Amino acid sequence: MDFMTLPKTLNLGGEICDINSDFRPCFGIMQVFEREDLSNAEKLVIMVGILFVKAVPNEHFDEAIDKALWFLNGGETETKQNNNYGRLYSWEQDAKYIISAVDITLGVSCRSLNYLHWWDFTSALMECKECTFSALIHQRKIRKQGKQSKIDKEWWAENRGIAELKHKIVLTQEEQEAYDKFNKLLE
Repeated sequence: MDFMTLPKTLNLGGEICDINSDFRPCFGIMQVFEREDLSNAEKLVIMVGILFVKAVPNEHFDEAIDKALWFLNGGETETKQNNNYGRLYSWEQDAKYIISAVDITLGVSCRSLNYLHWWDFTSALMECKECTFSALIHQRKIRKQGKQSKIDKEWWAENRGIAELKHKIVLTQEEQEAYDKFNKLLE
């Protein structure tokens, strides 16, 4: 795959299928994966239903899952080494900080744009520098490592409401691997 080309279609069973490549539906998919009220199978059905513009035939559903995960992972198929920090952010809880970080990187409100490809959105998120989102990630990481300074502990106490991840995600091993694979790309 040419990483200069931003895919707006995926090939399923030899047929070119349009996808919702804008960041908004993809962001929503990431939030779906955090929902505890849905089964893992339901999450995958929702992912395919949101990403593909037209309904996917049953005979191509497994392929659609693989292609959807590939797309959401920015075209990556291999997982990098696992970190030992665990989950450092939530697409649901941290949504406004994620959006703000992307806005800062892009220099424009991503929500004001008519279209922003998912890969451009995640690239902008990976490049975010000093902002609330990067501070949250940093603080959560050093807390998990047990490396908080006195100032960090004070920061945590003052910002506990936004700093502590509230949602406990319960995923199958397969979903957790897919979720981890995607989040590794954002590091």
